[in-house]
Amino acid sequence: MIHITIWVIILGIYYFYHVYKASVEEKEAEEDRFFEELKNGDSHNEIVTEEPTYLDERTITGLVLCTLRKIGCEPETEVCGDLTRVSFTYQGERFTIECNDSCRFIVIYDTWWYEMSIYSDVEDIANLHKVINLANQHANCTVIHTVNQEIEEIGVHSRRNILFIPQIPEIDQYLICVLNDFFKVQRYMVTELEKCKVRENQNR
Repeated sequence: MIHITIWVIILGIYYFYHVYKASVEEKEAEEDRFFEELKNGDSHNEIVTEEPTYLDERTITGLVLCTLRKIGCEPETEVCGDLTRVSFTYQGERFTIECNDSCRFIVIYDTWWYEMSIYSDVEDIANLHKVINLANQHANCTVIHTVNQEIEEIGVHSRRNILFIPQIPEIDQYLICVLNDFFKVQRYMVTELEKCKVRENQNR
């Protein structure tokens, strides 16, 4: 009996590991497509599409939309297959949420909040990479950069993957705290980049 129980546990762990792995791979693929579109498209144009009707908060997408309205945002949606992209402005910053009703996690993006010319000094670009690495060690968000050759700029973006389910108490305050983390990482990055400039000027 004990051997059967052990085998059931092992098979259960094996099954859930592969389900989790498939979910992570699917999310990474979606993120890759998102940033590929970001690099190839015009990153400064806002996408405005007709918002589909979501009945209530029983779906993840409906919960996202209702929560955004609770915190004073006006969401705009774009449906890509099973994936819904929700764009909104919070405290003057443009965010995008990717959600899928079959997944309890959502991904929040804050794109192009810092830009640098691809023709900037090598030291400035090196400092940007260094500060991004530092931010990823300390911040709750993941910071990345992309290069848009058409506009000849390096763009800095943040993203965060969070659990988003109706069982979370005061979910509107929870979302506000998460969004505020994006502003914290921005302030951290700008402060560290300024420190780099000061050090360079002192060494000249």
